[in-house]
Amino acid sequence: MKFFNRTILLILLISCNVNNLFAQEQTTDPLPDSITVYVNSYYLSPKDISSIQSARMPIRDLENPQVSNNIGGKLTQNRNYYSLSSLLSNVAGISQGWASVSPYYNLRGFNVRSYIRNGIDGYLSAEMDPANLEQLSVVKGPSGSLFGSTLISFGGLINRITKKPIDSTFSEVGFSAGSYGFYRVNMDINTALDKAHKILFRFNGAYTDQASFQDAGFSRVAFAAPSFEYRVNDRLRIELESEIQYRRGSSNSQIAPMNPIVNGVNKNADNSNALALDYKKSYSNNSIYLNNPSINIYGKVQYKISPNWLSETNLVNTWAENTGNYLMMNLINGDSSLVRKISNYPDGNFRTQQIQQNFIEDFNIGKVRNRMVIGFDYYRYASNTSSNGLNGSGMSMGGSMPGMSMPRPSFDTLSLYTANNNYGTLSPTLINNKLLGFAPTRTSSLQNTYYVYLSDVVNPIEALSILVGGRIDRFNNAGSTDLNTGTISGRYNQTAFSPKLGFTYQLLSRRIAIFGNYMNGFQNTAPVMQVDGTTSTFKPQYGNQWEAGVKINLAERLLDATLSYYDIRVSNVVRNDPNDATMYIQDGKQYSRGVEADVQSQPFQGFYIHGGVAYNDSKYTATSTATEGLRPVNSGPKWTGNWYATYRIEQGKLNGLGIGFGGNYYDKNLIINSTTSGTFFTNAYTLLNAQLYYDRPSYAFAVSMSNLTNKHYYYGGAGFITPGMPRQFILSIKLKL
Repeated sequence: MKFFNRTILLILLISCNVNNLFAQEQTTDPLPDSITVYVNSYYLSPKDISSIQSARMPIRDLENPQVSNNIGGKLTQNRNYYSLSSLLSNVAGISQGWASVSPYYNLRGFNVRSYIRNGIDGYLSAEMDPANLEQLSVVKGPSGSLFGSTLISFGGLINRITKKPIDSTFSEVGFSAGSYGFYRVNMDINTALDKAHKILFRFNGAYTDQASFQDAGFSRVAFAAPSFEYRVNDRLRIELESEIQYRRGSSNSQIAPMNPIVNGVNKNADNSNALALDYKKSYSNNSIYLNNPSINIYGKVQYKISPNWLSETNLVNTWAENTGNYLMMNLINGDSSLVRKISNYPDGNFRTQQIQQNFIEDFNIGKVRNRMVIGFDYYRYASNTSSNGLNGSGMSMGGSMPGMSMPRPSFDTLSLYTANNNYGTLSPTLINNKLLGFAPTRTSSLQNTYYVYLSDVVNPIEALSILVGGRIDRFNNAGSTDLNTGTISGRYNQTAFSPKLGFTYQLLSRRIAIFGNYMNGFQNTAPVMQVDGTTSTFKPQYGNQWEAGVKINLAERLLDATLSYYDIRVSNVVRNDPNDATMYIQDGKQYSRGVEADVQSQPFQGFYIHGGVAYNDSKYTATSTATEGLRPVNSGPKWTGNWYATYRIEQGKLNGLGIGFGGNYYDKNLIINSTTSGTFFTNAYTLLNAQLYYDRPSYAFAVSMSNLTNKHYYYGGAGFITPGMPRQFILSIKLKL
C-alpha cells in the first residue's frame, strides 16, 4: 500500500511542478526526434517507425522483408482503449490466449507476450498501462537474428513504442468513466526545461480503477512514466526514461474443463457453450488478489561518429514483484462441480538487465548502398521466488514440514447445481490456515545470455533491397537453487546460430513492393535426466519461416496494405520416444502456415477504414501418438478478422464530430485436443463496437460502446477458459492545454 500511495503522490507532484514551467505555445512535431537521427527525408509512417526499430537500422517498411502491423494515431483515436488487449484487437491474426496477469496472445500459431519496449527488453510481471504508448507494433514471424529467444516466440513479437519528449510545450488531462465501476484519470505533459531547448521533459501518468461484471473482481493500476532527453550537441543525445507501475487486482476467472473422453467414451462437454457455468459468478471474492509493482529504467546514448556512422548504447534495468494469492478452478464430476485451487506467493521478485551496443552504418561500396548494424548484447535474468499452494494434486508444491507426510489439498469444491454454503468462505486467513504444515518452495534462478549479431541491407539497384543477417547466441543457465535444501538443478550452456535472409523489390518506387523472407528463431532446450539415470543434452529448438507477399503504400494514404503467405516449420522438439515412452528424444516437429491481409485506407478527407483477416493452419507432424496429426492447443483460432470505419466532419460548425463502427471475429479455439482426451474448444464469436466523438483543438469528448450485442463468450489457453467482458459503455473527456 505504501508503494501505491507513493506512486499517486509522485504523479501529482510531478504534474504540479512541470505545469509551473510552461511558458510557450504548443507546436507540433510529426515524429519522435530520436527517429530523425536515422532518417530525415519524407514522412515516416507508423510502419516505417516499426521497421526502423525491428531492423535496428534506417530501412523503411517497403525495404523491409519482414511483416509488421501497427496500431496508433488514426486507428485508436477516440476509441477509449485502455488496455493492450483492446489495442491488439486491431491486428490481423492476433487473439487473446491465457488470461493471466501478464496475458498471452496467439500469433501465427504460437504464444507471445508483450516483453519488448522500443526494440529492447521491457520485461513485465503484469501488463503495462498503455498511457505511455505512441504506437503498438506487432512484428510477425521468427525474429531470432536480432531479438534472440528470451522475450519473443516463433510467432513474432509485440513491441511497445513509447512517447518521447519533443521540442514543444503542451499538456493533456483526461478523465473517463464507464460501466462496471470503471474510471480513469490520465495526463500527458511535455516541455523544455532550459531556454536553449536542449533538455526536454515529458511525463505520462494514469490511474485506473476497474470493477468486474461478475459478483467479484477488481483491478487498480497507478502508472507514471517520466522521460528526459538531453541534446548535448548535434552529434550526441542522451535519453533517460522510467516506467513505474503498481497493480493490485484479482485474477481473471480461469476454469479448466474436463477431458471430453473418459476411458474411451464421450462423457463430458466438448465446448464452452455446453457448460453450466454462471457467467456473472466469479466463484471468488475480492480478498483474493495479487500485488504487482514494477520499476523499469531505460537509458540510451546516441553518438554520431561520422555522417555515415552512428553509435547507439542501450542500458536497461527492470524490477518487478508478484505477491499474493492466485485462484484457478477445475471442473469435475461430469462438469457439475468446481474445485477451487490456490497458488500462494509469499514473495517473488524478478530483475532483468540488458546492455546493448549497436553500430549503425549507411555507406557505399562503389555504387552499391549498404545499411548495416553490428550489435553486441548482454542480457541477465534473475528471480527469487517463494510459492505455496492448495492444488489438490495430493503432491506438495513446496514439500510438507520435516517429519510430516500429508496430501496437498485443494481449497474446496463448489456445486454448479445446488446451493453452496462455502461459496463466500474463501479468504487469505483460511488459505493460510490450510497451508499450515506445508513449507513454501523457495527458489533462486539466474540466466545470462551473450549475443553478437550483424545485419546488412544491400541495394544493388535502387528498387531492390537484399537483407542478409545472422546472430550467435550464447545462453548460460546458472541453474535454479532450492533455498530450502541448497541443491542446484538445471545448469547448462547452449550456443545457437540464427540466420536471416530477405528481399524486397519495389515495382513502383515507394509505393508497391513484393517481398520474400527466410526468418529463423530458436528456443534453448534444457538437458533431461532419462529414466536409466543418464542425462541427455539437446540442441536448441528451431523455427524456420518462409514468407512471400506484397506491400502497398499509395500516395495520400489512399491505400496501405500488406498481404502475405507464411510457412513456419519447427524442429528439434523434445518428445517421448514412440518406441520407449520412458525415454526422451529430439525429433519432434510441427508446422504453422497461413495467409494474412491488413488493409488501411483514407479514400477521402475525414473517412478512414481498416480491416484485417488471417487464416492459420497448424499441425503436429512428429510428436506423441495422442496428438500427432492434430492442431496444437495454444495455437489460437484458425480464422480471425477485424474491421473498423470512422467518419469525421472536417469543416464547418461541426468540425471534429465523428462516428466509428467496427468489430472482430474469432473462430473456435482448442483448449484440449488429443485422441485419448478428446477435443474441447471455446466457441466462435463476433464482437461489435461503436464510438461517437467530438474532437476540438482544446478539448475532446468521446463515448464508446464495446460488445454492442452483449455477447457472452469465452477465450483461453494453457488449459483454461475465461469469460469475456459483456457490453460496456465508456465516456471520456480530454482537455488540451
